[in-house]
Amino acid sequence: MRIDARIRSYGPLLFAAGLALATGLTFWLGYRATREWQRSTAEAADRRGNEVVTLLAAALERDMKGGQISVLLKVHERELAQVAPYELADRFARGFARFPYLESFFVWNAGGSGRGGSAGAAEGHDGATYVFNRADRRPAWDRDRVDVDPFPVLFRRNPEPLRSTVLLVRAQGRTNTRYTMFEVSVEGVRYQVIAHLLYDGVGEVATLKSAVGFLVNLEWVQQHYFADFLAQMQQIIGDPSLTLQVLDNSGVVIASVGPNADGVEGGHVRHFAPVFAEQALSEYPTPVREATWATRVSVASESSLTAAAVGGTQTLIVLGIATLITIAGLAVSLRAARRAADLAEVQSEFVSAVSHEMKTPLSLIKLASDTLANRRYESPDATAEYGQMIADESRNLARLIDNVLCYARVTDSSSEYDMDVVDVAELVQESLDRFAPQLRTAGFDVQVQLPSEPPHARGDHMMLGHVFGNLVDNAVKYAASGRWLGVTVTTNARQVVVDIADRGAGIPQEERVRVFEKFYRGKGTRSRGSGLGLAIVRRIIEDHGGSVLMAGRPSGGSVVTVTLPLDTSSRA
Repeated sequence: MRIDARIRSYGPLLFAAGLALATGLTFWLGYRATREWQRSTAEAADRRGNEVVTLLAAALERDMKGGQISVLLKVHERELAQVAPYELADRFARGFARFPYLESFFVWNAGGSGRGGSAGAAEGHDGATYVFNRADRRPAWDRDRVDVDPFPVLFRRNPEPLRSTVLLVRAQGRTNTRYTMFEVSVEGVRYQVIAHLLYDGVGEVATLKSAVGFLVNLEWVQQHYFADFLAQMQQIIGDPSLTLQVLDNSGVVIASVGPNADGVEGGHVRHFAPVFAEQALSEYPTPVREATWATRVSVASESSLTAAAVGGTQTLIVLGIATLITIAGLAVSLRAARRAADLAEVQSEFVSAVSHEMKTPLSLIKLASDTLANRRYESPDATAEYGQMIADESRNLARLIDNVLCYARVTDSSSEYDMDVVDVAELVQESLDRFAPQLRTAGFDVQVQLPSEPPHARGDHMMLGHVFGNLVDNAVKYAASGRWLGVTVTTNARQVVVDIADRGAGIPQEERVRVFEKFYRGKGTRSRGSGLGLAIVRRIIEDHGGSVLMAGRPSGGSVVTVTLPLDTSSRA
């Protein structure tokens, strides 16, 4: 009896002690869970901000030097000698369509208009200057009469406002420099001038023969270009919670888009030089090199960390009151926080897979379609050329979209492959058939060697087809100079081996491993692309238990070797 009473008297105390212990344990678990949530949120925000600001800075620098690399450097001395400078208007029009910061192109010839130079004598010892202005954004200094011209370029000959600018470019010829850049003021408007100088002879006896360059209106760039670029990048990234900004060397915000556009503190910063050219090509003036600007990205989750801490304190109070219910709620919350962090990581990696490369084909398609719709062409042959341009750029855009969607699928942890027995030789042949029109147009000699017995492997038919499609596309794009494609499918006791070879310029040995990294593009590569093709190839092949390697060929070019485990069950 006394034992039972003693137990009954100690019962509430034991219950209270157990409740206190459960409350303390729950509070401690809640504290740890809240700290972990705050830490993972901060890490995800930091990683996401670094990835986005790196992507933004790289895309901006690539776009800013695109006018020089894609247009200016492709105008060669032999080309200027064979055609009249005003016949370059079509090329300059494409430059205007792709790069909005370009306002004017100019061509100066010491011997006149090209094709023999007979017209140059009429220009005098100063030669002849030809200027091509945008028709949709006419420079303030261009007050000449506007003719009815179906072409989106205004052609001017020896314009007086640019005479001093051309003289400055010609003065650089005394130093035998090939590329030059400087800033000038034309009738009160600041311009950045990028020029490429061409010479007769070499060394001390070289004389300046021609110069071709372009002008960038710096005031227009600050007012419109950076803001439009940031808006396009935010659309590509697809996250309206991000604040994207461009700051000058004094820290003043030049352009800003996003929810915190009026005021942002901190954030992730990457610096760049405000130069619309490839800096490695020339020794630019010291003030320009030292005028470092910056891109800044603010992630919304960074500003919510304080709110998360307050919410964590309130949660701990609730946990102390509702012990058992809160324990269950903590388990669910912790699991949800982990899944949210995983989702944020996958989303960040997907955002980094999207580049502004989609803007280029869309701009060219719009330019060509507007030209055809408004009948701004001079001959029926031009219709076919613009139609071919639309077809080519549509194919490039479709390839970019396919790669982005494929990359999103292979990096999604919830996505699974549809595995089945596939004929590898048949997959290779299907990829070649898809590219047959393009191969014929480019004049490729295609040699295919397939085994007599179908080589089988287990894999996802659609994803493996994407692998071989990307490899053939790379061969067509980067090995066009060789005009040869060799495809060989062989088998051994355990593997199916596919070799895709070309006779192009080849890839240096030190870059052959890096070409399979996402967004990596070899040095000197001028062909457009997202940098995802070979990364997708490696991911899919490795997920199928195979391997992919790139090597050089003794006779020139490259060969990509894909190996897949041989499926022997189909032989029975």
